[in-house]
Amino acid sequence: MDKYRLVVFGDHWDVYQVAHRDWIEDPLVRYVSTFRPAGLLGQVQRLHFNPRINAICSLPFKPCWNPYYLRGVDDGHLCFLVTEPWLRMESGIRLLPYLRRRYPHSRIVCFTQDMVDTILDLYTCRPIDLPYLRKYADLLISYDTTDARQYDMLYHPTVYSPLHIAEKDQRPLYDLYFLGRDKGRLSQLIEICHEATRRGLRCHFLMLEVPKRDQIVCEGITYLKRALPYAENLRLCAQSRCIVEMLQQHAASATFRTWETIMLNRKLLTNNASIATSDFYDSRYISVFDSPAHIDWRFVQSETAFPDGNNPYQQRIRPLSLIHFLEQKLNIHIAHS
Repeated sequence: MDKYRLVVFGDHWDVYQVAHRDWIEDPLVRYVSTFRPAGLLGQVQRLHFNPRINAICSLPFKPCWNPYYLRGVDDGHLCFLVTEPWLRMESGIRLLPYLRRRYPHSRIVCFTQDMVDTILDLYTCRPIDLPYLRKYADLLISYDTTDARQYDMLYHPTVYSPLHIAEKDQRPLYDLYFLGRDKGRLSQLIEICHEATRRGLRCHFLMLEVPKRDQIVCEGITYLKRALPYAENLRLCAQSRCIVEMLQQHAASATFRTWETIMLNRKLLTNNASIATSDFYDSRYISVFDSPAHIDWRFVQSETAFPDGNNPYQQRIRPLSLIHFLEQKLNIHIAHS
């Protein structure tokens, strides 16, 4: 059986540059991180795709840029994995029909890494058109189990590559670490911080976008004026014994906080109740709470779950797991290092 070459329409966002590193560094995988060319050509394209201009008058010929993304990719056995940023542009670039027409022997997979009803088309401001996607894609995959059931999609979690954190940055400085926006969680985080301090534990909670008038002084909580680079966030995760996750809405899948916990061999304290039924749940490194009053402090204060530094779930969340999934569902072999 011929091997298919994987072409990933990915994301230039620093989070995905870390999560997808295995693909990015694999010479057998083509990774397209952005739909914007570099230099002067990129400036021309920026004007062509400018939402404000297109709101006044929809500029034609946007699909003419598609060959640029795939320059040097000849027809043959190809498997295209199209992720969320590209789906948000689809009404403008019409990438999927181009792929189907230009590469008739290919396989096309669309992978949503956010809730479907939150993925809005950049130009129509409407949710992505699933019937349209089904017309061209061989598979539609959601990272969320609820979305997968509701929209008749396959389920596969997001993937995450091994982290490269300097050994000097992995010495534990904090017991509990949180990074996020307020979204109604500040009072609960203060409650957690007070109880942790009473128990002799050190918190490092970083809050984003909290207006000055709403900021409450509390030891262990810092209010940031701007977002933290993802590399710095990972360094702080590595310097903490337990990562705190507080979701502001119902979730039905593991999150990037889970993947960071796994790859860094840390513990996760989360209010994501659905994770208890996930394939990645293990009480040795995950503790679920429904309110600050019900936190298992013995879990927080206990030693690292896996002293050898190898959480057994690390291999199961790497990008290779999604390659194997695609091979099984499409009945193909995909070339990879």
